[in-house]
Parts: sequence; structure tokens; C-alpha cells
Amino acid sequence: MKKGIMIPPGNCVIVEMEKQAMLGYRGAVLLSEIQRCGSLVHSAKSSKIDLRHAHDLILELNRTFSQPLVEFTGNPNDTDVVALTEKGETTIHFYWNQFESTCLSIMEERSRQY
Repeated sequence: MKKGIMIPPGNCVIVEMEKQAMLGYRGAVLLSEIQRCGSLVHSAKSSKIDLRHAHDLILELNRTFSQPLVEFTGNPNDTDVVALTEKGETTIHFYWNQFESTCLSIMEERSRQY
């Protein structure tokens, strides 16, 4: 998938990344934006996610996965500076690879129905 071209499919694409650890489209977009700019405020805004929801989503992802996906500089409740961990980078890369193939399959199936 080319950078900057993240069009959500008609169906929600959720990929099980680890046992009982899943990542959905909005979380993947948020993580990609964190990787791009390193700011929670800017990442949430460009992902069109409320800042409080984005913060809670990151904390939930960090708890769910075997290793944190995002690290906060300083107190997680009082900082804007964030970065993907190595685990976060590999997770987001895997998600977009899975997303692309799943999205193409959905579009193929829909085109056969018309």
C-alpha cells in the first residue's frame, strides 16, 4: 500500500496479530501517524480520533500485546512525545501487508457480485 493512501474498506479489517491481540484499521492508522510524526496530539488529529480515545487506545494496545507497541517520553498521562517500539514497527508493517491483501480480496468479491 502506498504511503498516504489509506482508504478504509467498506468492512472493518481487524487482524489478529498475536493470540488475543488484535489490531483494527483505526488503530493501525494511529500507529502509522505516530511513526510518521512522533506526536500523540498530531497523530490523533490526522487520524481523526479524539485525543482521549487515541491515548486510551494506545494504552490498551500496549496492555494487550506481548510487548508495548508505543513508548511515551515521560509520564504516559502527561506527554505528547510518543514513538513506536521495535514491536510496534513490526506490528504495523505486518498489519498493512495483511490489510492490503484482505482489502483486495473484499474488492474482488464485491466486483463478482455486480
